[in-house]
Amino acid sequence: MKKNSEFKFDLTIAFALFAFLIIIVVIYISIYFFTNIENENFQQNVILYAKNLVKEYKTKKQKAVNKAIAISKSPLISSEFNINENLLFGVFKLILSSEDNIYKISLIQNNKNIYCKKNNSIACLINQSQKPKLKTLILKENIKNHNVVFNISVPLKNKVLNIVYKYKNIFEKYNDMFNIMVIDKKGKIYYSDFTNVKYIYDIYGYPVVDLMKKSQGFISNDIYVLNFNNKYNVIFLQNKKLIRETSDISKKLAIVMMILSVFVAVPLGIFFSRPLYNYYNELDKRIDKEVAKVKENEQLLMQQSKLAALGEMLGNIAHQWRHPLTHLSLLIQNIEIAYKKNKIDEKYIQNFKNKAIKQIEYMSKTIDDFRNFFKEDKEKKEFNINESVKEVLFLLEGRLKNYNIDVELIEKKEKNIIGFKNEFLQVIMNIINNAIDVLNERNIKNKKIWIKIGEKIEIEDNAGGIRKDLIDKIFEPYFTTKFQSQGTGIGLYMSKIIVTKHFNGNLDAYNSNNGAVFVIKI
Repeated sequence: MKKNSEFKFDLTIAFALFAFLIIIVVIYISIYFFTNIENENFQQNVILYAKNLVKEYKTKKQKAVNKAIAISKSPLISSEFNINENLLFGVFKLILSSEDNIYKISLIQNNKNIYCKKNNSIACLINQSQKPKLKTLILKENIKNHNVVFNISVPLKNKVLNIVYKYKNIFEKYNDMFNIMVIDKKGKIYYSDFTNVKYIYDIYGYPVVDLMKKSQGFISNDIYVLNFNNKYNVIFLQNKKLIRETSDISKKLAIVMMILSVFVAVPLGIFFSRPLYNYYNELDKRIDKEVAKVKENEQLLMQQSKLAALGEMLGNIAHQWRHPLTHLSLLIQNIEIAYKKNKIDEKYIQNFKNKAIKQIEYMSKTIDDFRNFFKEDKEKKEFNINESVKEVLFLLEGRLKNYNIDVELIEKKEKNIIGFKNEFLQVIMNIINNAIDVLNERNIKNKKIWIKIGEKIEIEDNAGGIRKDLIDKIFEPYFTTKFQSQGTGIGLYMSKIIVTKHFNGNLDAYNSNNGAVFVIKI
């Protein structure tokens, strides 16, 4: 595979040659056709072009506003909670990569300006900033470096979203019969396709310039003024010099050059475009490899999460078996006492057998339930959220009793979803286990967990909540507030992955008056 520098060199030569030949073709074709154009044709064409230019400008402006509003309404941006900066960078890079006309996007939150912009590449930074006092959407229109720039600021709750759109070549000519200038109300030139002077007074006298600044329409047979908006006027000038210099010889030469250009440009374009094809072919292979690595890492994290959950399950099994084992121990001790008192008969043996089998069956059922929890689902199926939550509470029953934790299940609605049931059970178990751990670590009196099932699932504890400086990090991989021997830091991360990717939902957290609240929206 070629180095980037070599690839860019080949591609630059290819496009330079191809563009040069195309320019020759365009010039000579223009000379040939525009020789016979009179003032009337110029006026008809310029009016049509002016209408299309205004229409195109308004369309681009409205599309830019609509896109900015749509982005601001996305769940991640419109959330009233502060968004993780690294996550914002990822989202902004995705938007900048997919939208050619977006030059810069930023979000102001917590007196920070979090932004990404692109030139040759995408760069992301964070600056200190005061939140602008916006009540409504603000749109600023400018022309810079021959580009039309829309700077849109959208006010959100506790945030401000700013998007800068840059549209290139909006004033490029569709017809070589006229030249274009864009001026402001003071006569400063912001765009011209035929001169580099800064003010129109350097070209025309004051009477003509005053008409250009104040009038609308044709101010002469060869000058047309368009009031583009409140700030700019677009001036269309007939290219008479081009028409006068055209001759019969140039017409014939244009035809010859056009034919030669086509025959030379096509094979050269194919030849020099080959490195581009090879580059992207290699790039596709690298992307496939990277995607495979990401999937492999995700599977590894999933397996680590399962192993961590398995360790917790062993503790849960011990809690679940404590009562039946105690019961069995008492039954066995009673045999010795009954033997000494000569009370062992067929009825006593049968009663002992029934009670022992009942305890053994309970222990066996516990093992089956935990084993089913770790079975890998092979296909998505419809299951009931309410019943699934109850299954998790049964598996954690022994642990909850051991730590004297009261669980209140509030079922506002029966809800079915489609997906991998065991993955959903893992998410619920991760959240409840975290609540149990924090309630126990902080020695909370009257420990309690509330689980509400409705349009969304809310799991709340009364442990006092999550520290403000940590709440944005709890879903990051390998982040844990526990000792290394007690936590891996992948439980909540995998829970987030499962909910967002496998159930097309969202998992978030915030602090209430009681403690932490985890919200699952599916």
